[in-house]
Amino acid sequence: MGFPWKSSSPRAVEMARIKTRKLLKKLLRSMFPDLTRCQEVDIKDTYQFSSRKKIKTCIKDYPLQINLYPDSKALHLYPEPVLNQDSDGVTTNNYILFDPDVFYSDISGFYRLQDEDTITLGGEPEQRAMLNVPPETPARKLSIGIEDGWLTFQSPIPDPMPSITPLFRDKNVRRVLDWRRNKLSRLREIFGSPIALLPPDEAIALLREVNEILEREKYRPRDKDGRPGGVVALPDESTAIIVGDLHAKVDNLLVVLSQNNFLEALDAGRATLVILGDAVHPEGDTALDEMVSSMLIMDLIFKLKIRFPQQVFYVRGNHDSFAEEIAKNGIPQGLLWEKTLKKQRGKAYKKEMSRFYELLPYVAYSKHFVACHAAPPVSSTSLNKIINIRKNRKLYKELADNRLRQANRPAGYTKSDVKRFRKCLDLAKKTPVIVGHTPLSVDDTLWENVGEIENHYIVYSSDSSWVGLMAQIGDRLYPVRYPVESMTSIINALPDEEEKRSAK
Repeated sequence: MGFPWKSSSPRAVEMARIKTRKLLKKLLRSMFPDLTRCQEVDIKDTYQFSSRKKIKTCIKDYPLQINLYPDSKALHLYPEPVLNQDSDGVTTNNYILFDPDVFYSDISGFYRLQDEDTITLGGEPEQRAMLNVPPETPARKLSIGIEDGWLTFQSPIPDPMPSITPLFRDKNVRRVLDWRRNKLSRLREIFGSPIALLPPDEAIALLREVNEILEREKYRPRDKDGRPGGVVALPDESTAIIVGDLHAKVDNLLVVLSQNNFLEALDAGRATLVILGDAVHPEGDTALDEMVSSMLIMDLIFKLKIRFPQQVFYVRGNHDSFAEEIAKNGIPQGLLWEKTLKKQRGKAYKKEMSRFYELLPYVAYSKHFVACHAAPPVSSTSLNKIINIRKNRKLYKELADNRLRQANRPAGYTKSDVKRFRKCLDLAKKTPVIVGHTPLSVDDTLWENVGEIENHYIVYSSDSSWVGLMAQIGDRLYPVRYPVESMTSIINALPDEEEKRSAK
């Protein structure tokens, strides 16, 4: 479900927020000049901290290696690359900090430094998960920040001495960019070249194949009629990747698959991708009655399902319907979706899409998480009731179309409903409960501890500036965000194999 209002774009809101923060910092520095005293350093060789004095440097042309003490695990700090249509790479004003031993080979964590951000490295539990920082590392071992476009470093605990070293060699300078570029040909192999709508005959053949997979889908307990039930009980050993409402944002899906090692983990059979419904029907800054992008994103999701039948799962949302009540700002998106499919691909395709919706699960879970599109049930429920959800319209509405309780929404869910949801699936008290459906503002894509409910998340993956998801790192799921890029154009601009041979 989308925003109830939108007075300005997410980018405009974010830029206004950054400008306000900059002005406040500038005011504080003018009032307290001692805060700005900082030694400017041109890092051309290993620099060791010998005092508590803050230094600043610029690393636009090369990344840095950070050692918190001699012979400690190396961390890398890179300007965050964003691909352009020539796949040559342009860079944001952001930096990413990560452990290079796992960053290029497995689903892993990282920290992003944006304008005026600061991170203080030490032995905190989250940093051990994100960066593999040893637990014996003293708190506040090294502070890294951005001030007026400069990187700043300060070591309150310099003994033993942290150090920073430039990574000059070309393979290091371009490593993150090249690592991302290498994923693009794999994406084109999965989705075809160019990435575009399928012809009607190919589209219906693809959808029929998907529906046959759903009829016998693995990890789906059968209901009383012998059909796949409303639950996907995923293997605990599989690493979870949870994506929220995409609302026809094709590039957002492609960004997810080109980041981290999500695609590689799917290829290796180590990960499970769960999409929390509502991949169709544009929202936000896109024309609400445009349905071609909805067809395209479903083509891509169907291709993913064919390629990874036991690892890609789509959970039903309220927009996964042709119902008349599915509307936004007076636009009857449900009816328009039905009309468009009939016109573009025929009545048989629309019938297969209806079958697809009826075959979908409503809840996905493992011991590491539980997720549905909109909300935990507010009525008394059980695993058996969710499995047999086809006979329970009320339960379907609660899971796919409810929201957090507010003063104007007395039927919404509460903290006790979240607790009961975990309990009915026999999950631990701190298991993350993840939903989509209800973005809380226009300037973000992820929200934590929603409603002051611990380990309760909303993930909404259709923002125009950032795409958010939940990724399992170790035994725990963490919120992750990536910049949105024009991935369709970038991938379609890649030379094909014949062009590559001719170039040689």
